[in-house]
Amino acid sequence: MQSEPSTIRPSTTRPASNNQQQDIKQQQQDMLKMKEDIKSTIINSLNAKFNNLELKNELLEKKIEEQSIKINNLERQCRRRNLIFFDVEEIEKSYDELEKIVINIINTHIKVSCNTYNIEAVRRVGKKGEKVRPIAITFNTLGFKLKIQKKKYNLQNTSYYLKEDYPIEVLIKRKELQVQLQKEKDAGNTAFIKYDKIIILSNKKPTQKQSSKRNLSESPETLHPANQYVQQTSKQPPKKNKGDMKNYIIQKPKLIRAQTESTQRQSKSSDYNTA
Repeated sequence: MQSEPSTIRPSTTRPASNNQQQDIKQQQQDMLKMKEDIKSTIINSLNAKFNNLELKNELLEKKIEEQSIKINNLERQCRRRNLIFFDVEEIEKSYDELEKIVINIINTHIKVSCNTYNIEAVRRVGKKGEKVRPIAITFNTLGFKLKIQKKKYNLQNTSYYLKEDYPIEVLIKRKELQVQLQKEKDAGNTAFIKYDKIIILSNKKPTQKQSSKRNLSESPETLHPANQYVQQTSKQPPKKNKGDMKNYIIQKPKLIRAQTESTQRQSKSSDYNTA
């Protein structure tokens, strides 16, 4: 038997490898897209969270600022009726003795009648040590405190002196403003510190600005009013006499003539009719 001729089959390895490479490239591209999508989603979510945190932080800062303003106002309101007495000897052993010392100073040195009903509370400020601690006094009314402030000049010949009761933050601010206060006084301005702000009143007189408008020169009408009157009288036209009798006398005969002509015509017509 004759053997069949062997048939050579084409190799399919190269197209298969090309397809695999394309699949791998497509997968790599898909992986890159997925990575980018994941990154973008993560970044967007983080940005959204960060923005929310920023908004919350701003709201918290505003609330804290508002609360601090309210606290400062409350503290200022509480200290409105307070005064601080300095250089008062610490010889008291109880609250009653300290109150009596304060009342004695107000009555004898400040020369304002005071008793226990005018004082709400007294206390020493700070820790006890070598230095004499000041006394914080709270009065029952603001009016009584102002009365004592008006008479504080009576303490000039004594070792005592009094000041307003300010918070620590305000005291630091007032101390910082002393340098600017001295500069304004050296410049000749009237300046003073009110609570935690400096108020400046300038004493310089305002310079008068030269007006940009041109000064009006005197007109010849104001210089020579008599000549103006003469010119006006010379230029004025003569008045017409509305009731001129000449016109009336000239027009009257015309009326009479017209009447005579009409009577003559009537007479002629009557003669013609009779004939």
